Amino acid sequence: MKSPAPIRAQLFALLSLAAALASPATRAQPADPALPAVTKITWLASDHAPQLAASDASGVTSRITAYLARYWPKVRHEVVLANAKRSWQMIENGDEVCRANLVRTPEREKSAYFTNTQLTPPPQLIVRRDRLARLPRNAAGEVQLPRLLADTRLRGALIDGRSYGPALDEMLAARPAGSAVAMYAPRDFGARVLQMVSLDRADYSIDLDMALIMSGNPKDLVSVPIQGASELVMAGIACPRTPWGLAAIRGIDTAFGRPEGAASLRAGLMRWLTPETRAHYAARFDAFYKERSKPSRIDP
Repeated sequence: MKSPAPIRAQLFALLSLAAALASPATRAQPADPALPAVTKITWLASDHAPQLAASDASGVTSRITAYLARYWPKVRHEVVLANAKRSWQMIENGDEVCRANLVRTPEREKSAYFTNTQLTPPPQLIVRRDRLARLPRNAAGEVQLPRLLADTRLRGALIDGRSYGPALDEMLAARPAGSAVAMYAPRDFGARVLQMVSLDRADYSIDLDMALIMSGNPKDLVSVPIQGASELVMAGIACPRTPWGLAAIRGIDTAFGRPEGAASLRAGLMRWLTPETRAHYAARFDAFYKERSKPSRIDP
């Protein structure tokens, strides 16, 4: 018969092993030994808003990296500012970078691995209040975007290299050659574009409620829904479609695939939405974040 001391030692070892297997850091590591180890992720961000408090200065990306620093601490997370067009070029090139809050489309999935993080209300038309009456709208008050894009009397300002979701992307791609729409590549994910609208250098843009809030929620601007583009948009974190990118996205997904992860993502979105928007999509949000509280299946 074994003495109590060895039995206690074995029990302690088993308990220690169980604790290690249950720790967030261990669960967040990529499980496939054939994939390269991820020791550092460079996060590309352009959601910088200088007028916000320092803790919010990089918006969505700062919350993502703060969470991962806790639940995947063996990986070093570094944020680098880059506009949307440059970010996507680096992902397509296979650089060891990731980007948060990207709209997920079939075309983008050819170059990147994704994990879903947000089911967001769609972009809306952001327009000067004094131009509101001049917009072509349907009986429900929604903007008829193709008609607006064909109206050269109203000036649009949009972000080059950004996807606004499949429906809006299709409308924008079909705009007339002489459309009065200028394309810009700002580093701040659109805040300066909205400032241009506020300063009457353009009449309208397309963006989210979040962008209005991050730009100080100017009183002379108002958001209007767009006909044919009212569905919620799936957004997520993207890493390049390489072995490193697969290892990185699996580790990120595992870290967020838990109740704490889903709660963090939900809180990060709700703070940027109006009470009316939160109430309107409440059931959809509940279903999405329930599913997000578990790890996803990410195949090569």
